[in-house]
Amino acid sequence: MAEVYLISDTHFGQRFVIEFSNRPFKNVKEMQIKLMDNWNGEVSKKDLVIIVGDFYAGNEIFSKYLINNLNGDKILIKGNHDYKYRYKKLLETKDIKVYRKIEFSVYNHQFILTHKPLKYIPKQAFNIHGHLHRKLLSSKYDQSKYYNVAVEHNLYKPIPFEKILEDKLGTNNVNQDTIIKQIKYSDINKQNRLLEQ
Repeated sequence: MAEVYLISDTHFGQRFVIEFSNRPFKNVKEMQIKLMDNWNGEVSKKDLVIIVGDFYAGNEIFSKYLINNLNGDKILIKGNHDYKYRYKKLLETKDIKVYRKIEFSVYNHQFILTHKPLKYIPKQAFNIHGHLHRKLLSSKYDQSKYYNVAVEHNLYKPIPFEKILEDKLGTNNVNQDTIIKQIKYSDINKQNRLLEQ
């Protein structure tokens, strides 16, 4: 059975992020090798990986290289560094789908996936986000409603959704196929899909 993984702010090919986020890498090549090794060490080819924004920078060849060499079926939630000319290159590979946000439900709780943390979250909902690299979410927010999947907070690895579910609901017993179907086929997620090519 396929599993769902989440990761954010990989910034493949972007040198600035090493200094900006105080990442423990000497250069972009070292960062890329570590991130790819960690990704493929966790994720199998049959799994689903949701990239919660800020995936990469580079040309069409580099985008194809990443898509072809990172395990799993991949979905990108557009981040503030995922400019249109970048995600269009990804869409052209036909091996990734790009969304504004994704929503699904587990045990009557809604999970809303956005790159930047939401300011307001419905009562029975949680926000899985990235964007905050070194910083933590401001204390004015109810910390129990958020989960940051930016690589700096997660040992530079994709996080299994089961771990997030355990943290938020105290259980990891869930049919992941049901979640995958919601992500890929629900009407609300179809409306949030970016189709520009």
